[in-house]
Formats: sequence, C-alpha cells, structure tokens
Amino acid sequence: MKVICSFFLCLFTLSLSAQEVDLTSSVQSLKQKIHSSESGERLMWMDSLATLVEDRTDFGYDSIARSTIDYALKRDSTRLALEHAISLTQYIMQELGNPEQALDLFNDLMGKVPDDQHFLELSGMYTEAGRNYKMLNRLKKSVDSFEKAYAYAAQANDRTQMGVTKNFIGQVLAFMGDFQGAASALQEAYQILLESDPEWAWRPKTTLAILYSQNGLQEEAKKMRLEIIEEARGYVSEKNKNEVLNSQFFNQAFDEMLNGSQKERIRFLDSTRVYAFKTDYVYHELQVLVAQLSAYAENGVLDKAEAVKKELDERRKNEDFFEVDEYNLAMAHYEFAKGNFSSAATLGEREYANVRNTQFYEGIYMAHGFLAKVYDSLGDLGRSHEHLRAHHKIKDSIESVQKANGFSYYQALYEAEKKDSEIVSQKSEIALLNARNRAQNMWITFGGLGILAVLTILYLVWVQNATKRKQQAQARFSRNLIKGQEEERTRVARELHDGVGQKLMLLAKRSKSGEDAAVKSLAMDTLEELRSVSRYLHPATLEKLGFSAAVRAIIDEVDANTDIFFTHSIEDVDDLLNDEKSLQLYRIMQELLNNIVKHSEARSVSVDIERKAGTIEIVVKDNGKGFSFKEKIRDSASLGMRTILERSKIAGAKLHVESELSAGTTVSLKMAI
Repeated sequence: MKVICSFFLCLFTLSLSAQEVDLTSSVQSLKQKIHSSESGERLMWMDSLATLVEDRTDFGYDSIARSTIDYALKRDSTRLALEHAISLTQYIMQELGNPEQALDLFNDLMGKVPDDQHFLELSGMYTEAGRNYKMLNRLKKSVDSFEKAYAYAAQANDRTQMGVTKNFIGQVLAFMGDFQGAASALQEAYQILLESDPEWAWRPKTTLAILYSQNGLQEEAKKMRLEIIEEARGYVSEKNKNEVLNSQFFNQAFDEMLNGSQKERIRFLDSTRVYAFKTDYVYHELQVLVAQLSAYAENGVLDKAEAVKKELDERRKNEDFFEVDEYNLAMAHYEFAKGNFSSAATLGEREYANVRNTQFYEGIYMAHGFLAKVYDSLGDLGRSHEHLRAHHKIKDSIESVQKANGFSYYQALYEAEKKDSEIVSQKSEIALLNARNRAQNMWITFGGLGILAVLTILYLVWVQNATKRKQQAQARFSRNLIKGQEEERTRVARELHDGVGQKLMLLAKRSKSGEDAAVKSLAMDTLEELRSVSRYLHPATLEKLGFSAAVRAIIDEVDANTDIFFTHSIEDVDDLLNDEKSLQLYRIMQELLNNIVKHSEARSVSVDIERKAGTIEIVVKDNGKGFSFKEKIRDSASLGMRTILERSKIAGAKLHVESELSAGTTVSLKMAI
C-alpha cells in the first residue's frame, strides 16, 4: 500500500513540475513578445503576462502589474489600468499583508485617471481602498471610500456592486458603534442584492444578524438566520448553499453558547459540520472541529470530545493545519474536563493573550471566566477572584451596551411604526378627498374628452375628404393632360400627312425624272422620316390592325433597326380592350421600348402579353444595366416613367417595376378585364 501511495505522490509531483515548466515557458515567450512589439500590441502582451502570473510572487507579479498599469496609462487605456490596479491592490493587502502600500498605489493612481468614465472600475478601486482603511482601523476614511465606491456603482447602474459596497458601509458603521446607521445600511444592501443577485443577499443579512446578536437582540438575530437558511436551501449554486448554511448554523451555535443553551449549541454545531465539510475550505472544517471539541468538553461528553480531538491531532500532522480562533480555549476545556488543570491554565492564558488586545469582547470575558474556574480548581483563589471580577465587569459592560442599543432599537422601531401609522391615516384622508375630487372631475374630463373626440373625428373626416378630392383632381388633370397630348399629336400627324407629306411626295415624284441623284435620295429620306414621325405621333397601325398586331409591328420595327435581340409572345387581346385602353397600353409599350433602346444597354428583350382569368398581363423584360425606380420617379427630369405610371392609372392597370443595377429590368402590367 505504501508503495502505491508513493507512486501516486510521485506522479502528482511530476505533474506539478510539468505545469511549472509550462508556466515558465509561457512567461518567457510573453516577455519576448513584449520586447519585440510596440503600442497597442505591446499592451496586449503585457496584459496577458500580468493576468498569467497574477498573485505569483515568484514570477514578480508586483513589478509586472505595475509596469502594465503605467504603460496602459501612457496609452490612455484607463479601464485596463484600473482593472490591473484592483487585482494588484488585492494582492498587496491579502498576500503581502501591507495595506499601507496598497493605499499608496490607490492614491497615486487616483491622481492620474479621470473621474468621469469607467465608473464600475472606479467603484472597485474605492472598494479596495475602503477595505484597506478598515484593516488599518481608519474607519472614517473607510466609510468615505465605500461611499464613493457606492456613488460610482450607482453611476454605472450596477446594482450588485451597489449592494456590496453598501454592505461594507454597514460593517464599518457597526465597528464605529453606530448601531442604527449600520442596521439601516445593511437592510438597504439586502434589498438591493435581493433584487439584483439573490445569492449575494445573505451577506448583509448575516452581518445584520450578528449586529442584532451583539446588541442583545438574540431573538431577532435567530429569526433572521432561520430566514437566511430557508432562502439558501433554494440556491442554484451548491457551493454558495453549503457556505451559507455552514455560517448560519455556526453563528447560531455561538449565540446559543452565550445564552447558556448548551443542547441547542451542540445541535447547531452538529448541523454546521455537515455543510462545513462540503465547502472545500480547510478553515471552515477546523473551525467546526474546534467548536465541537469545546462544546463536548464543557458539557462532559468526553467520548465525542475524544473523537474530535483525535481528528484535530490527525490534522496537525498535515501541512494544511493552522490554529483557528478559540483553538487554545477549546484545548483548555478539554484538558480541564480530563482533570489536567495545570495544562488547562497554560492553554487558557495563551487564549487570553491572543484576545486581550482585540475588540472581541465576548472572547475576552469567556477567557476570564474559564481562567477563574481553572485557578479555583488549582486552589489559587487570588488569581481566580481577579479573573472572575474581570469576567463580570466585561459581561456587565456588554450587557449595558446591549440594553442601551436594544432600547434604542425598539424605540426607533416604535417611532417608525408610529410614524407609519400617522402616514397611513393621512393617506386614508387624502385618498378620500382624492376620491371626491375624482368623482367631480370625472364628468368634466369625460365631457371634455367627448367634445375633443367629436371635433377630432370631424377634422379627420374633413382631411380624408379633402385628400380624396385632391387625388381625384390630380387624376383628372393627368387624364386631361394626356388626352390633350393625344389630340394634339393626332392633329399634328394629320397636318404633316395631308400637307407637308403630300408636297414631299410630289417633290419625290418630280425628282425621279431629274438627273440629280442626291436631290432624289434626300427627298425620299425626308418623306420616310416624315412618315415615321407621323406614325409615332398618331399610330395608324393601331386603328387599322388593332392593339396586338400594332405591338408586334412596333417590336419588329425596333428589332430590325437595332442590335437588340427581341422575342415576343403576344396573344390577341383586342376584344378585351376599348379604344382608350388600347391607345394607353400602346403608348406605354412605345415608351418602354424607347427607354430600352436609349438607356438600358440591353442585348436581349422579351415581351409577353397574355390573357389570364379576369386579367390581361403584360411583361417586358431586358438584361440591361438596370436602374432605381424610386429615384426615377422622384427625379423631376424623368418624365418617361411618370408618364407610364399615369397612363397605367388611366388604363386601370397596376404597374410593377423590378430593377437592380447590372441585373436588368422587369416591367409588369396587370389590368382587370
């Protein structure tokens, strides 16, 4: 068995060594990157290095973190500087045990960073400053720092940080003896954390329970602890649950000891042991073992005391053992129960030396009480009487303070309840008056709202009718304008055909008998151009052939005179159209084909006209460069698309244009039959 254990111990040692080698390699690699980089990249590697060796004294964490903070400030990376400063401050206080040095870092940094940004990080820095001032017993400075931390947390709108800092304020006020102020701050912290992070809310409530207990309000303290226990049973985190239940059962066991309820004391200690050994904190385990040893020994339960002492002795052989509070007193009670009074006296004096200069007054008077008992058993009545007198003096002093604070608490509670009662009475009277006023004002309000509603409805009807009239007038104007254009085109086409056309025809016939070929060619070209203009102004083919054949003819004409490849599938829909609609649709087709030839840069075009159930559908599609239809409509110079839209409305057709740049254009017309 020893061989197997030695083997696994060797493997564990090798694993740790490998991890250290990997860490050393990573540190060296990051240092090389830092030296070979500049600006933002260098700051990134410095940030990584400081984070990697955090809390590692052997890797020079202190100097690495300070260099990172200085360079971050130089690069105006204030947030990063503050983040590393918070970690470094915690390291200096907790690992190095030097709160003065931590405060030097804080004061130096606060003179270099702006106070109007990064509020959450500033709150963290002032929180650490408050903790360091508290450790140095500079309580007024501690409260001031926590107050600033709270203000910055409020500016950052971080409710959890607000609750944490308010909890610290309550703790310091309790140390300062401000019972009412501490209780108020702790209650406020509890309410904030209960809303933002319920699994943190137990901390201020626990401090408040201890505060109540220290001031003689044991019933209130016990009630509060039982509430915390019930809340903790519903926690999601098992770690939090075990830690909270351990602390509440342990604190209540201590209170039961002070009250002389030894059975309850042992019962709560047995409960706290279950959870202390699940927290993975050696301190909690040792703390509970020491408390159990003391309780069993004081109450003569020697078999259980022996078992607990055996556990402690086994722990002393391990490297993770350290003396916790009241260890010497517990061992003293054990030796006293065994009849070893001299050993008990030595251990009792050692305990007294540990607590005599602290503010743990309960521990001081318990040490005096025990020493009075042990010296009495040794027959040293003088020393026994001396310790007994000190024991009663401190106990009386504590009870006097507790009574005063308890009276102050209940007086404040009475005044608060009295004030609340007066406020409730005043609220009732105000509510009655408000009800009467509401009843009187209701008819006025409803009457005014009714009149306003009627006026609003009338105004909306007028606006709607005015809008309709405006739209109708605009539509009539568009139809009349287009109708006038068609009439004028017909007149001009007829005059060109009957007047200028006849004369050009006569000129062309006479030029045939002449010898000048150029004059003959010019006459014929001018005549053909005139006929083309005349056909455009007034499509004679539409009257002679009908809409479908006229569209085919115009497509064939464009196809013959351009490089664009045309395909068409045109059903005969003439019987479904009157003269007006035929003309408007034909003009739309003319405009679309004209736009394609002039602007689209298309290589192929397809035209489809078909009759469907209750509709005629026309689709013209090209593979040209495309355009934005909305921009064309808004463009005052683009009359073509506006004319197409207006003609579509006159014909009773719905126009839809799909076009994307470099993706071609598709124009669809749907007209109900």
